[in-house]
Amino acid sequence: MKDVINKRQLIIYEKYNGDVDGLLRVNEKSEIEVFENQIDIIWSVITNKLQDIKLINEKLCSKEYSINSLRDLKEVCDEETYEVFMSKIFDYESFKKVSKLLRIIKDKLNSETDIVWTRFDNPETLKAKIIHDIEKIELCDYETLEKVKEEFLPTCTYQELSISNGWGDEYLEIASKFDSLYSKINKEKENIISEKKWWKFW
Repeated sequence: MKDVINKRQLIIYEKYNGDVDGLLRVNEKSEIEVFENQIDIIWSVITNKLQDIKLINEKLCSKEYSINSLRDLKEVCDEETYEVFMSKIFDYESFKKVSKLLRIIKDKLNSETDIVWTRFDNPETLKAKIIHDIEKIELCDYETLEKVKEEFLPTCTYQELSISNGWGDEYLEIASKFDSLYSKINKEKENIISEKKWWKFW
């Protein structure tokens, strides 16, 4: 399926607290038509994806399951609806901010970038690595976050890159923001989820 779920469908799902029979009993034609004769399929997808997010939040699924689930979610939603779903993941906003920091570093790379003090052979290889990290970070991959943390350590890739290319002061600001986000993501938090409240969209 491609772009099946949209914002209007989520609003109706929430209105009936995830109870498709409630919608069918009311038999509101204008609402049923929003699902374009796929109400059972779409309703089931919404329910399943919310369950996946619940498992991710409670850390009850494997890394592979989490990544595959979120990739699939992106395939069955339009962009706005995908963001609504992803906002239900506890650390998503912080991961998004980490992604933006990595994009700043990526955008500084070009064919003339001095990478002599890094472990990479050329700027293209480093850029490809950052792009790969960004993709995983945007899927809330904690393992990739730890690898990114290593690149931010003193005398490691990003600091050496910044010093060699004349943006050391800016790097210190970027690194400071990353450290704050890293601490926030890893801060111990409660995993208590209210079945009737945590998934509410609006």
